[in-house]
Amino acid sequence: MGMPPKEVLLKLHRDLLTARRIEPERLARGRGDTVHSGLGEEAIAIAFCNSLTETDCYHPNFRTLYCCFAKPGFTLADAFSMPVFSLGSARARGMKNNVWMAPEKGMLGVSGTLGEGAVRYVGAALAASIKKTGVVTVFAQGDGASNRAPTHEAMAVAAAWQLPIVFVIHNNHYGMGTATTKSYNIEDLSVRGLGYGMPSERVDGNDMIAMYQVAKKHVDNCRAGGGPSLIAADTWRLGGHTVGDKAAYRPEGEAEEWKKKDPLPRYQQQLIDMGILTGDDILKMELEIAAEIEACFE
Repeated sequence: MGMPPKEVLLKLHRDLLTARRIEPERLARGRGDTVHSGLGEEAIAIAFCNSLTETDCYHPNFRTLYCCFAKPGFTLADAFSMPVFSLGSARARGMKNNVWMAPEKGMLGVSGTLGEGAVRYVGAALAASIKKTGVVTVFAQGDGASNRAPTHEAMAVAAAWQLPIVFVIHNNHYGMGTATTKSYNIEDLSVRGLGYGMPSERVDGNDMIAMYQVAKKHVDNCRAGGGPSLIAADTWRLGGHTVGDKAAYRPEGEAEEWKKKDPLPRYQQQLIDMGILTGDDILKMELEIAAEIEACFE
């Protein structure tokens, strides 16, 4: 796939920059009821949200739920008006007014047990296949959740029935405090798709352009009748498993190396080098986004 058009590149940048500002703003204004930070993983969600239609079904990794504003049908206000991010709070409050439950926009709820939702979203893909609606389903989860049985059952069925669903693994290299090197005997998690007979691909989830190209390619292939696929996107959470987690289990120097790959400054530099963006453009956009966020709270 060639380089996306300039307008798409700029839209991806604005969405990525907006996503990075949402979580700190919620925390600063007393709406920080999340405990699982998505900082550092936003490019994966932004890529898929920009590849989907309003009626496509999308299950985001719970860390990046707030990136839903970039999916057609949702708005920036949705990222702030939802009462919860964390799954425990969601259960306690009965999911009221939570964007997880917006079936008309392709979000079909969430289970407090990670991986369980895969079965529901495969059901959505089956419905789309039977009704021939052209709707594509994307089911995203972390590397830890992808180890659970429901995920594998869902992939087996999706492959056997050639359903229009893309499975996505946010591989941030840690399931809570356990490194993937201790949970897997493989480095490339995408090879699991081969075992089910579906196309699979590994991508740098911190490279905004590469992530979008891969996301769009697989979504378009699904929509054209190409069946399911699995994408493993390598990324890294900038914080610990939860807000209070100091991540002492990470080896010395790892954080410094991964922070050099932070998707936001990395993408901004790419666009500057391509002559599409300037430092002044970024400052102007920062002010515009701040005003939009203020309007959402008002």
